[in-house]
Amino acid sequence: MSKDLLWIEAGRRFRPEELVFWQARGRQALSEVAEGVDTLVLGPHASAAFPAELRPHIAPALSLRKQCDYSDCLTSTLGRAWAAADAGVVYIENPVSRLVQDANRAPPADALGGLQEFFRRLARQRSGEPAGFGGVDAIRPITFSGEDVLLEPTSPAEWQALGEVLREAAERTVAVYRACCEQVLELLVEKRPPGAPLRVISLHDTMNTKMRADGAIVVERPAEDRLPDWMNLGNRGDEQGDEAGEPLSLSGAELRRIAGAWAQALGLSEEEGQRAIRLNKPYKGAYETQHFGALLRPLGQAQIGALQLEFRREALLDPAALARLHGPGQDWPEPDAGHLQAIAAALAQAGQALRAKPA
Repeated sequence: MSKDLLWIEAGRRFRPEELVFWQARGRQALSEVAEGVDTLVLGPHASAAFPAELRPHIAPALSLRKQCDYSDCLTSTLGRAWAAADAGVVYIENPVSRLVQDANRAPPADALGGLQEFFRRLARQRSGEPAGFGGVDAIRPITFSGEDVLLEPTSPAEWQALGEVLREAAERTVAVYRACCEQVLELLVEKRPPGAPLRVISLHDTMNTKMRADGAIVVERPAEDRLPDWMNLGNRGDEQGDEAGEPLSLSGAELRRIAGAWAQALGLSEEEGQRAIRLNKPYKGAYETQHFGALLRPLGQAQIGALQLEFRREALLDPAALARLHGPGQDWPEPDAGHLQAIAAALAQAGQALRAKPA
């Protein structure tokens, strides 16, 4: 990738068919294969690209590395490879950065008002006061290391201009993604054979380190925020996947069954799998998991529901790319497609095992 930032051309309106991937795409319509699909994978943070209309509003110091680290862009290659490897998987990809509107947060009633409140809290935080961003981060104007992504407007006219750009860009991108997710799930529910499983997986990746100002991603997260060696699975439950004060998005038994199948397919022993794959710690599952879990709950079947899959990004990166990201720089290495395809093949193998041995 170039050291320049990633941009979506001005005025680009995405079509639903551009965002949905399945093994027979181009040969068979999704409606023709939907009966055999039991896994819908969603990529809410798969793109790092900003709409070109946002150029005047982006912090000048933002580098490509900061732009990509702020996203989960490895999930794009992995999600597409997973769908290509497994006929039982459909993958839907959000085409725009979470900067426009985070698809894994509840759709905001007042997006611009939330952004204004975010900046107010950020000012307090930077002055030394404790301040969090919960409930106002549908548009997040800083990286997870606290560096500027969006410039804060300084006048009502600038706020109005930014608000219009964000609103219009969201209609052409993330709104299309959200509608796609709903429509494809409706199709899968309609075509699902009686008693068949159906799971919605919100796919993410993150590192156990944050970025220094020089671009080196080496600042360790607090221990309670770190992922295990491979992944975290969230169903809104406890560390065993069982209920913990709120409805589960997927049964604990099914979550454990999936974790065991994935561990085995990745070549992990039972003991290694318990260390490398953790449930609901640190991530219990955010908006997509809660939303689609609630939509599927009335079907009343233990093998139907939603989960959040958070890969430790270090497991998805090849050693050379990881070494580059651990050093200072502004670039973002191309993903090792072969490595990600091997992981996708393992996930596909696990899918076959889950179907061969239903709960």
